[in-house]
Amino acid sequence: MKIPPQNHDLTLPAWGPYTKKYSGISHIPAAGDGVRFDLAVFPGFYRRRVDLPNVTFESGYHVWAAAPDLSCYTLRHELEWKDRVYADISFAPLGPDARLIRAELCNRTDAPQNLVLHYMASAWDPTPAGGAFPIPGPDVRLPPAAAFCQARDYEELRFARPRPDDHLVFDGLRRGEVPVEGFTIGYGVGFGGAAAPGPRPRPDGAGDAACYRFTLPAALEEPWLGVRYRNPGPAAAGFTVSGPAGQSPLPLPPAETPAMAWAPLAGPLPAGDCLLTLTGAGTGCPQLDCLVLCDRAGRAAVHIGLRGPGARPALDPHPDEGFLTLQYPHIRECYGLLWTWAPAELRQIENDELDIFLRYTVHDHVSATLRGNGRGHYANVFQRPIPLAPGETRVIYGAVCCADTPAAAAACCRRLAALGSAGFEAAWQAAAAALAPPPALPAGRGLQLGQQLMQAVLCTNVVYPVYTRGQYIRHNTPGRWWDSLYSWDSGFIGIGLAQYSLRRAFDCLNAYLTPVEDDEAAFIFHGSLVPTQFYLFAELLNRTGSRELAAACYPRLRRYYAFLTGQAEGSTTADLAGGLLRPWDYFYNSGGWDDYPPQREVHRRGLEGCCTPVITTAHAIRCARILAYTARRLGRDGEADALLADARRFTDALQRHAWDGQAGYFGYLLHDAAGQPQGLLRDENGVNFNMGLGGASPLFAGACTPDQAAGLWAKLQDDTRLWSRCGLSTVDQSAPYYRQDGYWNGAVWMPYQWMFFKAALDAGLADFAFRIADTALRLWQTECARSYHCFEHFMIESGRGAGWHQFGGLSAPVVHWYAAYYRPGTLTTGFDTFVRRASWRPDHTGLTAELDATRPGRFTVLAALAPGAVRLTASAPAVCTPRHDGLWEITFTPDAPGPITFTLEP
Repeated sequence: MKIPPQNHDLTLPAWGPYTKKYSGISHIPAAGDGVRFDLAVFPGFYRRRVDLPNVTFESGYHVWAAAPDLSCYTLRHELEWKDRVYADISFAPLGPDARLIRAELCNRTDAPQNLVLHYMASAWDPTPAGGAFPIPGPDVRLPPAAAFCQARDYEELRFARPRPDDHLVFDGLRRGEVPVEGFTIGYGVGFGGAAAPGPRPRPDGAGDAACYRFTLPAALEEPWLGVRYRNPGPAAAGFTVSGPAGQSPLPLPPAETPAMAWAPLAGPLPAGDCLLTLTGAGTGCPQLDCLVLCDRAGRAAVHIGLRGPGARPALDPHPDEGFLTLQYPHIRECYGLLWTWAPAELRQIENDELDIFLRYTVHDHVSATLRGNGRGHYANVFQRPIPLAPGETRVIYGAVCCADTPAAAAACCRRLAALGSAGFEAAWQAAAAALAPPPALPAGRGLQLGQQLMQAVLCTNVVYPVYTRGQYIRHNTPGRWWDSLYSWDSGFIGIGLAQYSLRRAFDCLNAYLTPVEDDEAAFIFHGSLVPTQFYLFAELLNRTGSRELAAACYPRLRRYYAFLTGQAEGSTTADLAGGLLRPWDYFYNSGGWDDYPPQREVHRRGLEGCCTPVITTAHAIRCARILAYTARRLGRDGEADALLADARRFTDALQRHAWDGQAGYFGYLLHDAAGQPQGLLRDENGVNFNMGLGGASPLFAGACTPDQAAGLWAKLQDDTRLWSRCGLSTVDQSAPYYRQDGYWNGAVWMPYQWMFFKAALDAGLADFAFRIADTALRLWQTECARSYHCFEHFMIESGRGAGWHQFGGLSAPVVHWYAAYYRPGTLTTGFDTFVRRASWRPDHTGLTAELDATRPGRFTVLAALAPGAVRLTASAPAVCTPRHDGLWEITFTPDAPGPITFTLEP
């Protein structure tokens, strides 16, 4: 597997479904500065209802089909449910700088319909996560001899009092970096109380020091340092500036909005590099935007501010030719927009949102400009009316392109128009071949709609911009409501993407790993401290057998692991004597399960400093074993031994302190003031609070005794305990704190079911592994057929899906299960068995594979081949059983760990 350089961005085209507003297609300008061009495309009823396809809530459209590389995709807009009046809006390449817009309008009723088709063009400056404010970008003008530096671009920043997140800054920000409205790039550096909020109160900032490097084009005889800053509140702030000529004070008066402060330095500075260190006085709440170094006379020529608005383009319409060009102030490229339906009207909409405003103005049939709050701008190509007879389908084409100049964009539109309907349709048919589903076994064909929709959601849930490590990136999001990074969801997103594209799966992993020398981000972290990147890595390693992959990822994953387990500088996860890991200094959520009962109790009682969950340690054990196997593959036997010693140490801690024999679960461990173990977390009646998947999690870590494992497997399969008609309940249904209306408590989610599915393969429990997967797949298909939605979770009481409706993150195991059981060419193992090599016959009628079993005893692997009988030969005792035509469950019983080869032949 060819491994690209470290990069947090995704290797996807500049055109794609990256919007955070209304569905359609977006373009990422070459500047990569976070500005995005959007083209929303959607239908409506003429002079009646218009449904805006808002991507942040259910709004009547569905992601219908998508190619893994996003070369083409289709969005279904339901005007009359279900599939009575609808439009399939599709996008496909017309060369690298243009995209086809294909609208297939369908009337499946016995009445005529009058429809409309909107093209809605807009441009958007970046915002911090959550969209708190726009970042228009800097307007900086300096005298010739000045040197400039953004505050976030320090050489080094050290806090006088270390913080738990000094080496794991949230969202991949730099140490001290905070979003600030009005700052030139939207981010600055906060000191003291102005630093980013954390799990503990922030110190006052006294002694905090940031070092900056300036490159002076000429010597400065009377140097002055200017700082653009904000200091909210009544107290003045200040710094001591230390440099080659000595020290100088830098006072920062109170300032609610960005202001400039100037201070003379102690003496002349020569041309070339100059290091200045700013040391905080510990007063006020200073936030630094940027710094400029110049001579005394040059101060008046310094201008630091923000660019003007970027939403309103210069429009050049060519209505007789059916196109217009749009040049936006903050985008170097010019866009062209082509339409083919007549009559059409070009309108301008001066408002930031359309959900209410366009509905409110739907009956304004005369205005060319719809004036609203003026905080946004849309160029609207309004194609209407479009009559459809009963039963009629009509296809309407358009195109969007970008070029260097308005003249070039106009020329591109004319070239595209010359293709005509036949050329457009030929381009679509060629591209749409990528939407065809991979071959499936006959037994799985009734599940294909759910798989089609999940592939579409997984592949298109990409947003731009997301900001991390000083750059704007495309990012795989679990759902567009989460306009941010999300660590634990992203591992499962990658596992899902691996079923379609190893490249995209690797991108998903690569986005969250950091160089080993990165002192501020042991990995990219947002949300729950659940290390799913290790499971994604194992999936990729099993699918590729790539030593290059192992060599590229192992050092970065080992650093990630060291921080997770409290063995890296600054990590506080291992600061209690019980030997279990404590994640609460980094996030409120231990296992990703927001309302999991013992977790809620920890926070209710303020036990974050003295209570350790089970799940974090269980994950750490499994991560240690994945890394140990990888280290052995790379010839790093000493490191492998150390990692296995960690796994034994964590297992011993669970056994000594966390097992509750009466409940038959592992429990949250309490500690006294000295950090010594002090019993388990229980409810008011003495019941173990961890009766649920968290209490069973050492099972998938391989950390249970045989008796413990037998008891936990029994609970997992008992429909009065953890099993339900929808699959595995997060919380034991017999527990006094089980409820029917929780987010996780009372619901079935896919991710931990996948963990126990893999563990069942490790245990040779092929029937239960299939029961988990089959229940989930049929539940998924049923809901997708009913609603066309891909939900977060399923309520046990009703069996219906709930939560976000276009969710690709933690629901991704449904595509892994489908591939495992129904897609020929798939070999699936548990956690304890790795695939070193797999060689398939071209028609998938046979397989030769080499496995590495890391422990002795019974385990099962799944091999999906083309239908037909096979013969098994193996180097270890094995039994081969068909689950259905083409799917073989091979159960091995080796006496010792080591390599196993086997062959399946017709």
